Amino acid sequence: MDGSLFQRKHRRPTMATTIEKLPDHLLSNILIRVPARTLAQMRSVSKPLNALLSQPSFIQSHLHRSIKTNHEILLLFKHFRSNEVTAYPSRTPHLELPNFVQLPIYADPNDSYIGHELIGAVNGLICFRYVTDIGCFIQIWNPSISALFELPELALLGELRIKFRFGFDPFNDDYKIVRISERIDVELLVYSSIFREDKVCGDGHDGRLHWLFFVGDDQDLERIVAFDLGAETFSQIRLPVVVNNMDHNNVLGVLGGKLCLMSCLKDHNCEVWLMNEYGNAESWAKHHVFSQFSANDMRPFGFTLRNEFLFASFEVLSIYDPIAAKVKSFMLKVEGDAKIVPYVDSLVWLTP
Repeated sequence: MDGSLFQRKHRRPTMATTIEKLPDHLLSNILIRVPARTLAQMRSVSKPLNALLSQPSFIQSHLHRSIKTNHEILLLFKHFRSNEVTAYPSRTPHLELPNFVQLPIYADPNDSYIGHELIGAVNGLICFRYVTDIGCFIQIWNPSISALFELPELALLGELRIKFRFGFDPFNDDYKIVRISERIDVELLVYSSIFREDKVCGDGHDGRLHWLFFVGDDQDLERIVAFDLGAETFSQIRLPVVVNNMDHNNVLGVLGGKLCLMSCLKDHNCEVWLMNEYGNAESWAKHHVFSQFSANDMRPFGFTLRNEFLFASFEVLSIYDPIAAKVKSFMLKVEGDAKIVPYVDSLVWLTP
């Protein structure tokens, strides 16, 4: 047998050669189904493959598919002085996923660690700050590809009571961090405001960040303060009249692509309200009533990407499925400053 023919017949093609022979549209359609961590490793296979996987259009397509088909994982950041992150599937939240992700640990021999604060999450990027005895250090983390980016210019920003928010500006294709003080200037009027802390960090709705504030001389009116990340301007949105007082326990979120509010009043039912026309307070409509629960049994916590409701009952975190009318409970005790991030598999990263 001709030795050269034998070699040609039995030569194993390299992975790069095999992949690169596929039409671009077919190759992209295959690769958007691959987990981000694997794709990040595949970038080293060849220059053409790296170029494809680094294209903003591919990264965006991969993200959209991940959000649409993701079997949602909820990451629980237990409390301020702990580096522990635990993961739970929203479909079976009683089953913990051990070692699903590990929070990066800030380590500097000249500093002493005090704690960390979860700031926000969007498109698979999680923003948090580490607090040490010399200041705070804001970092952005993509756990899907184990990438971490630090903002050293923010290292010495003030005190623990100063709050930050993190969001995506789709009009400028940019990610932004917003710093909030105890006083906020809204439409040229300065209010002394009480800031209500979010428990589920899924910031942003159509390029905007939202906060719940108590405003007015007696701190008895609650308003939504919206910040447009593109225009970098503030606006106010009124709550439904029936839930606008300090006796209601309210949380904001996004449900089915619309701004929403879950509200509970002691000795009464809990309700979910949807804003059908963004910015129009007259368009608030009652979407759901938890007739089987009262605020004595539960307090609102937030929303999942699967349009389910999160609430805490006797310090146990639970998910309520409004379609099946069933409750699924986490088998853990939730501490007062616990926060949750919906995990999204993502290739998104920032250019320093």
